[in-house]
Amino acid sequence: MTFALLRPTTGRSRSIAVLILIVIASLLLAGCSKSESEAISGEYSDLNGGTSSSGKEYLDVNLPEDNVFTTASDDELLDLLENGTGAVYFGFPQCPWCRNAVPVMEEAAKSVHLDSITYLNVHDIRDEKRLDEAGNVVTDEPGSELYQKILGILGDNAPEYEGLNDPAQRRIYVPLVVVVVDGEITGTHLSTVDSQEDPYVPLTPEQHDELLKTYQDLFSALPGCGVDRC
Repeated sequence: MTFALLRPTTGRSRSIAVLILIVIASLLLAGCSKSESEAISGEYSDLNGGTSSSGKEYLDVNLPEDNVFTTASDDELLDLLENGTGAVYFGFPQCPWCRNAVPVMEEAAKSVHLDSITYLNVHDIRDEKRLDEAGNVVTDEPGSELYQKILGILGDNAPEYEGLNDPAQRRIYVPLVVVVVDGEITGTHLSTVDSQEDPYVPLTPEQHDELLKTYQDLFSALPGCGVDRC
């Protein structure tokens, strides 16, 4: 039987070991962040070349790996909307308007030095309501608990529910961008631009520039953000 001799760890050895652990931890954290951005990019690019349920071809969306979109836990998102400062994008990749908006949103954020936009895919969490024959609002799907809490926070900043003839009924239509500063909603933007009629057709250069300016103005309300920031 052989025995390995254990030598006392010197101060220099301990310092090197700590440094190695710090480097490994940094790489792991960077990898997690990159994977999250890549996942969001993939969520949209996976539909490139595909067709919608109506048979129309989706526009290609190719976000860079270092895109500004990030996700948050339910509690983190609610805290951001109620108490925090930042930009939140509500949407989903099957939405043709979102596919027009997302690349411009990305461009606008980077142009005003906005590091991140919190993204929530609302495709499967929204409620479904309609009017019955008597004109009463009927809820077919109540929506998730998170969705109801978000609607409560947004209040009148959420779009009015179409077709219900009741201004008190609200719904998150997409793409919806919300900017919050110290828990106060400073601005929102829904859809793309008024002149766009077919979301399966790419924005014209003029429409692109109009939407870009809209997002830039919206994001510039955030501290440290702005086109002319030095």
